[in-house]
Amino acid sequence: MQVEDRKTSERRFAEFAEFLKEFVTELNRLGADGCVVLVEGARDVRAMRDVGYRGGIVSIAAAKGSESRLANSKTVVIMTDLDREGRRLAARYARALTHRGLAVSLDQRRRLLAASRGVFRHIENLKRFSYLVADVEIYGCENKSLYLGGFCLYFV
Repeated sequence: MQVEDRKTSERRFAEFAEFLKEFVTELNRLGADGCVVLVEGARDVRAMRDVGYRGGIVSIAAAKGSESRLANSKTVVIMTDLDREGRRLAARYARALTHRGLAVSLDQRRRLLAASRGVFRHIENLKRFSYLVADVEIYGCENKSLYLGGFCLYFV
């Protein structure tokens, strides 16, 4: 029985690792296309960067100074925490941003919630899985370049 539980656990972990790679790659594509991710705080921003997201990102804590970034974005992807408070904030910001005429997406948040299966509830905990997405695709760098620390290094 214990061996079966371990196999199931390992399979779920492998599925989550694959999901996370695809998820971050998708977010990077959206970011390269002009979308901005909205998170709750500075730790969430760091966690998103740690897992490989390189697009525009705004934290609710600092949103007052970033209103123009939200207004100029193609879509705002809301990635609040996966707990009750995060759900409340997501609904509140979705209403407010939609009322301002901005396109809003909650799909990515819902998919992350489903894929996590309760493993974590806070976006800042994504940093624990950063080693899983070391080879995630980065958009915005050309073929003869290397992405390093937020910069594209070009080789001639």
